[in-house]
Amino acid sequence: MSEVLLESLRLSVDLAGRTVLDGIALTVSAGEVVAIVGANGAGKTTLLRACAGLLPEATGDLTLGGVDPRQTTPEKLARLRAYAPQHPTSAWDYTLAELGTLATSATEFRHWQERFGLRELTARKLSELSGGERKVAHLSLTFSALGDAYGKVLLLDEPTTALDLCRAELVARAIRTTAQAGAAVLVCTHDLAWARTCERVLVLSEGRLVSAGPPSTALTAELVRATWGVA
Repeated sequence: MSEVLLESLRLSVDLAGRTVLDGIALTVSAGEVVAIVGANGAGKTTLLRACAGLLPEATGDLTLGGVDPRQTTPEKLARLRAYAPQHPTSAWDYTLAELGTLATSATEFRHWQERFGLRELTARKLSELSGGERKVAHLSLTFSALGDAYGKVLLLDEPTTALDLCRAELVARAIRTTAQAGAAVLVCTHDLAWARTCERVLVLSEGRLVSAGPPSTALTAELVRATWGVA
């Protein structure tokens, strides 16, 4: 059995007096890709951020790589996991080459740049790139931060949103190969077709986990209708 690298029990988050997450229990093991799905406002991003250790106000039990990410130094946390928000931003208008200087490993960053089809764009500034190109540039930073992916956790918030078909497929393959290298991968997505390719799916509704398991059992037609109001 693969090692559980991310686990929560009774994980809850209250923001501005409103319960955003309510008692979430989950596990993600090495070699596994788990998708978080749900309608807008269901709590997907909040759950991902909590699991990444970015919400110290989250209550309940939470373990990432054997430690509680809420009580771990940023330096140690960076060695255990990599996180990519849905809308990454940069305070400076770097060229892609300059962006690579922020990477944990310049060699790894160049590898992911090439893998995501950015090799010919290294002299361009972020402001000169399309939205999709900027997104995969920042994803290159995230994937390169893992280095040796074995035993680490990758958390991605809608990584294929705003990408064309080709780059979305490149990112999907990168997610799969990262899991195959021994990482545990947790991904928020609105793409139910892609979610069905994952080992397991977590379905959120109004901050609660309403379904979890293999796609064939977690994403039934009845549940899709109840959650999204569509067939």
